[in-house]
Formats: sequence, structure tokens, C-alpha cells
Amino acid sequence: MAETLNAHQLIQLAQCLTHMQASLTDYELRHYAELSDAQKSMLEKTLTQLATAAGRIYAYSVQLVFLDAESQIQQLKQATEGLKKFLKTAQKIQQVLDIVSNIASLAGAIISHDLSGITLGIDEIIQMIANN
Repeated sequence: MAETLNAHQLIQLAQCLTHMQASLTDYELRHYAELSDAQKSMLEKTLTQLATAAGRIYAYSVQLVFLDAESQIQQLKQATEGLKKFLKTAQKIQQVLDIVSNIASLAGAIISHDLSGITLGIDEIIQMIANN
């Protein structure tokens, strides 16, 4: 089964091709006068092919980095959605607790015959229910 290369490995491969291209260019410059026209042509063709291959491999490595980043962004979006759902649930629980607390305060006002407390408690409960 063939393995695929990751972005880092592709960059290393492209760098190797670039180094090979530099070595061939250095050889060509040092021995230019000794080379035949056919050898010069072959070297130029090889250098062009190496440059093209290295450029494509660099491009593929960038594409892999973006694909990996896109995958991570999708995971973050999913986590964010989960957190939003949790926060909505927590807010609903808090609203229920607030209503229960206000009902307990109203019950205390009723037991103690506190007319202003009863009125205030009823108003708060109505307002909370109306807001939901």
C-alpha cells in the first residue's frame, strides 16, 4: 500500500529538487566552455523540469496545509456549535431557577402577609414568564 506524503515531507522533497537544480547550475557555470551545445541544451531542459517539479510540489504542500487547516476549522465549528447548545441549555436552566427563586420569595411574602412583597413577587414572575 502506497503512503502519501504530508506537507512537511513535500516541502523537503521540493527543497531537495531545488538543491539539485542549484548544483546542476553550479556545474553548468563551472564547465560551460567544456560542454557541447547538446549537453547545454540537455542541462537547460533538466533545470527547467526540476524547477517546474519543485514549484508544483511546493504548491501541493501549501494545498495540503490548507486542507488540514480547513479540517481543523470544521472541528472548531462543531465544538462551537456544541458549546452554543450547552449555553442555551444553561440559560434555560438559569431561567427556571430564577422563576423558582421568585416563586419561593412570593410564597414567603404570602406566608408573612407582606402585601408589597406579594405584589412585587407576582410582577416579577409575570415579567419573567413574559420574557420567555
